[in-house]
Amino acid sequence: MFVVASILLIPLLTNQIEATTTALLFGARALVSATFIVACIYAPEVYPTSIRGTAVGLTTAIGRIGGMICPLVAVALVAKCQQTYAVILFQLVILGCALSVVLSPFETKGKNLVDVFEDE
Repeated sequence: MFVVASILLIPLLTNQIEATTTALLFGARALVSATFIVACIYAPEVYPTSIRGTAVGLTTAIGRIGGMICPLVAVALVAKCQQTYAVILFQLVILGCALSVVLSPFETKGKNLVDVFEDE
């Protein structure tokens, strides 16, 4: 979903009509929001019970802070007629998130939730 969201932003590197811009931004935002929801479901399966609340709470807080900073950066860049830089910034962040998902070493399929970390 991250990769598709990034692809939806590519046409915005050039000026588009307002309806196209709105549709592409809506699609990208929907996909990024969907991945956030998936992360909120997946993350508790990765962490053991002993740290699950803290770990999920901390990552959610960081995500929320990013959600507050993002509009400030986007508005500042667009207001200074730097829409291309705003789109590139968002694409880099989205692709960075996609890379972190691909490199995640955790597979939870068929595994039980753990209560504490076990030494491997």
